[in-house]
Amino acid sequence: MQALGFRRPNQLREAVYRHLKDLLLSGRFAPEERLSEPLLAQELGVSRTPVREALMRLAEEGLVELVPGKGARVRRFTPEEVEEVYGVRALLEGEAARLAALRATPWELKELEERLEAIDQAPREDFAEQMRRDLEFHRALVRLSGNRTLFRLYEDLLSSLALVRSALPNLSQEETTRREHRAILEALKARDPEGARRAVEAHVERFKRLVLERLKEGR
Repeated sequence: MQALGFRRPNQLREAVYRHLKDLLLSGRFAPEERLSEPLLAQELGVSRTPVREALMRLAEEGLVELVPGKGARVRRFTPEEVEEVYGVRALLEGEAARLAALRATPWELKELEERLEAIDQAPREDFAEQMRRDLEFHRALVRLSGNRTLFRLYEDLLSSLALVRSALPNLSQEETTRREHRAILEALKARDPEGARRAVEAHVERFKRLVLERLKEGR
């Protein structure tokens, strides 16, 4: 980790928070891994105060757990919570795909295709970057719905989704994932709203099963 260059208190607090959140959502830390305030402060070149404040904010967002007497650790989702997160994701993203198939312009679909291609252009060993681009593809898809309320709800879900998804950081360039992403895009291009919804739901359902299997393996 590199030291953060901000020196104004407000800028520094925000920078530390954003940096730690990005690390969490990229899969840098394992579920239930302890987050040491002194060690993080030393690695970032800051005092412990902004680190403590950042961890408290992340706890409020449900990404970190504060354990009395033991400090902070990365939250591990239960199977029930995974079911909830992916269930809501399927509803929101499926409806977004249906709407996008009806209203997205050709140039918007071309831009979405470029985001899809960017996933495979990420370095093969940089799983965090692959996953970041994968999530950006899905965010762009939801934005194409044109429904601002739906997009806002999806944004609220995204942190939990990214943390759950970090259990499977190496699947963004997998061939099955490529086929599923391509099926979504082709349904959008064909102006097939129900086909687009079904393609998204199948993709979300497979990842839900994989995450649940990984949770069982980790017990």
